[in-house]
Amino acid sequence: MKRYIFLFSGFLFFLNLISGQDVYELDPKYPVHDVNSYLKVYADSADQLTVQRLLRDQHLPYTRGDQLPQLLETNLTYWGKLQLMALDSLTGWTLHFEDIMIGPPAWTKSNGKVDVYAYVGGELLFHQKTGVEYPKKERANARSWVLNSIILEELPNNTVVTLIIKAQGNSIGYPAYFNLSARSPDQGFYHEPYQYHRIFNAFMFGVTFIIFLYFFLQFLYLKERVYLWFSVWICFCMLTQAMTIGLILDKLPTLRFPVWMFIANGLFFTFWFFGRSFINSKQKFPILDKFILGLAFFILGEIILSILYALLFNTKAYFTAPHSLHYLFLFLYAVGSLVLSIILTFKNDLFARYFGAGSLIASIFLIIGTLWSMGVMQPPFRLDPYVTGMFLQIVIYSFGISYRSQKLNAQNQLERLKTEQSLAEIQRMKDLDEIKTRFFANISHEFRTPLALISGPLEQAKKQSDTLKDSAVQLPEKSFKLIKKNTLRLQTLVNQLLDLSKVESGNLHLNLSQGGIIQFLRSHAFSFESMAERQNISLNTHFSEESDTAYFDKDKLEKIANNLLSNAFKYTPEGGAVYIDVNLTSKNLLLEISDTGNGVDKKEIDRIFDRFYRVEGTEAKGSGIGLALTKELVNLHNGQISVHSEKNRGTTFKVRLPIDLKNLPKSVRVDKEPEIAHITEEDELKIEVLKTGEPIVFPNNEEVVLLVEDNQDLQSFIVEILEPYYKVLTANDGLQGERMAFEHIPDLIISDVMMPKKDGYELCSALKNNVKTSHVPIVMLTAKAGQSNKMAGLTQGADAYLTKPFDSDELLLRAKNLIAARKKIWDHFKSLDLITVSDLNLSSVDDKFLQKVVKIINDNIDNELLSVEDIASKVGFSRAQLHRKLKALTNKSAGQLVNEIRLNSAKTMLNQKVGSVSEIAYSVGYSNMSYFTKSFKAKFGVLPSKI
Repeated sequence: MKRYIFLFSGFLFFLNLISGQDVYELDPKYPVHDVNSYLKVYADSADQLTVQRLLRDQHLPYTRGDQLPQLLETNLTYWGKLQLMALDSLTGWTLHFEDIMIGPPAWTKSNGKVDVYAYVGGELLFHQKTGVEYPKKERANARSWVLNSIILEELPNNTVVTLIIKAQGNSIGYPAYFNLSARSPDQGFYHEPYQYHRIFNAFMFGVTFIIFLYFFLQFLYLKERVYLWFSVWICFCMLTQAMTIGLILDKLPTLRFPVWMFIANGLFFTFWFFGRSFINSKQKFPILDKFILGLAFFILGEIILSILYALLFNTKAYFTAPHSLHYLFLFLYAVGSLVLSIILTFKNDLFARYFGAGSLIASIFLIIGTLWSMGVMQPPFRLDPYVTGMFLQIVIYSFGISYRSQKLNAQNQLERLKTEQSLAEIQRMKDLDEIKTRFFANISHEFRTPLALISGPLEQAKKQSDTLKDSAVQLPEKSFKLIKKNTLRLQTLVNQLLDLSKVESGNLHLNLSQGGIIQFLRSHAFSFESMAERQNISLNTHFSEESDTAYFDKDKLEKIANNLLSNAFKYTPEGGAVYIDVNLTSKNLLLEISDTGNGVDKKEIDRIFDRFYRVEGTEAKGSGIGLALTKELVNLHNGQISVHSEKNRGTTFKVRLPIDLKNLPKSVRVDKEPEIAHITEEDELKIEVLKTGEPIVFPNNEEVVLLVEDNQDLQSFIVEILEPYYKVLTANDGLQGERMAFEHIPDLIISDVMMPKKDGYELCSALKNNVKTSHVPIVMLTAKAGQSNKMAGLTQGADAYLTKPFDSDELLLRAKNLIAARKKIWDHFKSLDLITVSDLNLSSVDDKFLQKVVKIINDNIDNELLSVEDIASKVGFSRAQLHRKLKALTNKSAGQLVNEIRLNSAKTMLNQKVGSVSEIAYSVGYSNMSYFTKSFKAKFGVLPSKI
């Protein structure tokens, strides 16, 4: 008996020994363990296997995990059996089911359902789930639904644990897979979830989302059917791309296939509904429209039937496998689309041809895609044909809708124009009657006002004379001035009416003289300076160089300029500005007068020069004939006048008058003795400045102030204040000031606000945002003292704001303090030995510039031939500009900066003992050891060998 017991015990030991060879010992010392060779995989073709049967039945046929084919059968459930023994604690460890297929889009990823049962000695240790078709809260590890894994922390140490695994493919047709590996927390992922075309698909999702939002808003605004269907099609494209990058489907564990089927294929039938609205095929091509609808409903029907089949029969979607019925139907649809596209391209309709061309391209890519999906061919250039075709369609039809809208608007505009022309003559006569009636009412009011102001003081003076019984009637000086003013007003009004009458009758001719036209206009413009001062309006002027050959009529030109300037000052509120810009070409005088007044409504612009018309609300300021006369006088010159106005932003009048006899009217009289233009001392000064175009050279370490001021008297006054203390540069307008600032890089800029070409705000913004001048302090100088004006200047980056009139001592103190403050910042910088610039109170532009210079030096620190010119070229400066910029920022030249950085780097390396003295010297760009030793001791007071 004992003999049999001994033999039976030996037999059990032998069985345990054999079974022990199938246990994988999991040693946490190694971060990754491939356990496939210990995995037994069973195909459950009859759905008869259970957990208990796998635990007790040792004779079932199986395949080792490392011997499995790349893809398992789609329609089978697979079981796995694995024995593990943890040699130590497995905190944070996971068991991964690795997906080796990188190419497919995200929606095909992941096992459908995976159940893992762990048994110890026949007792269930745990049951964990993973896979996309389990809800997120039920998955053992929910970090990424694509990466299937379970947690191994519960495995006891030095104990054999049997894992029974049930794996099912997902409902979209991806088969089950194992490819097991145990991983430590440091090796938690075996690869990125989506490697193939991930960036491009994410880009496509963003693009389609933006385009969808834009065209959907267009539909809400315009209510046009084409925008609706294009938005619907783009929405399907967007949702398809969302699924491609892993969105949507992980939230739908039970409805993944129906949702995928409808979205991913819905863009095919919605495309043709969009095409019908784009072409308007129902009206233009009714027979072809039926084929378009038939093709759309063909693919829609296939989608619905596929979804119903999957829902009713609770079957997996094997439609995505090669040679499946779905891709066969999709191929037939693509061929039908190709045929329809060819037919459309031959239609005698612009929109049909455009849509057909785009659809033709998309159909070719779709045919390639379906053949690829059925395994017939590989797409060329490794492109995803579906996404490529979609991308091309989006580009083509986004432009196509805009082109279509433009064409339709042009057609509608032409039809409206024809309709309006039939009513134009009737409306013109009606408007003419209304304008004449209003004109006579206005002109009567215009005459009554000055007549009342003339007769009133006279009657008052007569009453005083009667009261005093004095035969002499006496007028106070105030009353005399009032009468004189209104007499001149009446005279001007009558003259304007007479001039209009002469022009209309053809009795008004030009009386030309030659030469001095700029001086004539300059004198006339400056006659409005006193008015500008009284009304607190800024008068800004610009005149081109004089011409001795220009012909002009003084009287007519004066009336044109006077009417436009009077209008500008009349409608410009206090604190506003009037601009005069006069330019001469070889053939024309260009006169531009602008104001910052209330402006004119766009609907009244076209009638502003009408002879009997006045803008509503301006009746109290004029008769409305001044601009009509101006228009007639310009026409008399064969010239042109135009107006541009924006409500509450001001008005600009532009006049072009010919100045040569060839382009002037033939019926003119020419004065044979032209007047000689007088050049003032101010003009001579400007001419002298223009002649000297060479850059000014200043002594080293001399502070330079740039003054930008268009008023010559004020410019001279400020120069007198500054010249004893600074080298002063002057500029006459903002544009010239900007050029001079870039060229000379001053230590301080003082600028007026209201200037021609570029005002002070624009100048300040341009200089503060340019790396060459961002460090230069700017003082804004203006007559506008309001808080909002100061805030506007400071917002643009101005360092100080002074209002006119200003105190000269305050101006000097401001200049001194701003320059000194800049130096204090860089004294602190100097104390840092150029180690860092991050703690300095610098603008971002200065900080980036200096860091760029230091980086260039550090990158070339071993190059002993590094020159100042090399640094300047790399930062886009000239040598002189770099010198002044660095001197202003660091009080060092570029050469000094290079030497200091080299010596600081050498000291750091010596302290760290990274090499010998000679090696370190060579590494920082010194080939001469004696010069290096001398320079090092001069800076740090100690020989490099002593460090």
